[in-house]
Amino acid sequence: MAMPRETPYVWVTWVSKFMAGEVQCEWAAWFRAHHTYDKRPSDFNLAKWTSDHAALVRDCAATSRAKGYEVRVEDQNAFKMRGQNAVVLAGKPDLVIERDREVYIIDCKTGSPRVSDHMQVLIYMLILPYVRPIWKAMPIHGRLLYRHDSTEIPSRAVDDRFRSRFRQTMTQIGGAAPLIRLPSYGECQFCDISRRDCPDRVDTPPPDVMPEEHDLF
Repeated sequence: MAMPRETPYVWVTWVSKFMAGEVQCEWAAWFRAHHTYDKRPSDFNLAKWTSDHAALVRDCAATSRAKGYEVRVEDQNAFKMRGQNAVVLAGKPDLVIERDREVYIIDCKTGSPRVSDHMQVLIYMLILPYVRPIWKAMPIHGRLLYRHDSTEIPSRAVDDRFRSRFRQTMTQIGGAAPLIRLPSYGECQFCDISRRDCPDRVDTPPPDVMPEEHDLF
């Protein structure tokens, strides 16, 4: 049974998917921010993902240390930041490496590249100088590390336009008014909110419909 949180609590990964336009059901992100709930069982292979992700993080950390970087790993980078409207933003970058007064925030991904990956690192680049003020005077860059590829994100990518989009998104997710609920099988099959908390949940794929003969195409 869902229970209201005392104050809205948002994970960076929820914000990044919202900003990337990878989710249409805005209500799900709002619900997670405002409630604790019993999550719907998933067939996601968490053990395999954890093992693959940990190996990628360890390899990157070892390579970075060999190059002379100071390396901070996962829990060392965890943060919680309270905004002006009391909403709390939480996150945990995989790696933060520093050398010669230059900082790189690295997030390791075991799947295919997604726009939300990019947004996630940009949020870290925006937030971490406030968590660790000494970094405000240093260039902070981002890097997405995949199994066979990597993407660099320059510090200038955190511009006024991005700041405005981030602020707007946090206001929406952390606001008191529920957002739009747009259930669809495409999203619901990956959503951990059960029918008990979301009665509009769609658990079956739409039927294949073959219309009558036509000459449209």
